[in-house]
Amino acid sequence: MGERGRNPVRRLVVCEVAPKKKADSAMKRARQAEKRRIYNKAKKSEAKTRMRKVFEELDALRKKSDAQSEEILPIEKLIAEAYSAIDKAVKGRALHRNTGAHRKSRLARSKKDVLIHHGWYTPVVTA
Repeated sequence: MGERGRNPVRRLVVCEVAPKKKADSAMKRARQAEKRRIYNKAKKSEAKTRMRKVFEELDALRKKSDAQSEEILPIEKLIAEAYSAIDKAVKGRALHRNTGAHRKSRLARSKKDVLIHHGWYTPVVTA
């Protein structure tokens, strides 16, 4: 039997093409994105750190049984610093403005909770 009876041998030819080089514009975009990522990460991290410090101080004040109302003043300075860090992150577009508002609201709520807990503030109930 000649060639007809057998399956012809198929040879696979692989043509390797040299990997395409990234376009210069893509490389520049990648560099810019990396710079922005590092910048945004620093801004977000600073805001989180400031918030954490406020929450730690508020927890310590809440647990203190013989706390004085003047002890909230240094915490208010920490809250102001946290607000500033959040606003800077929002301004630089590292955080969405709604996220910034949410975080600021969370700080204010926790401060008010501590004030209510110690009896330094009584919420007004409106009818």
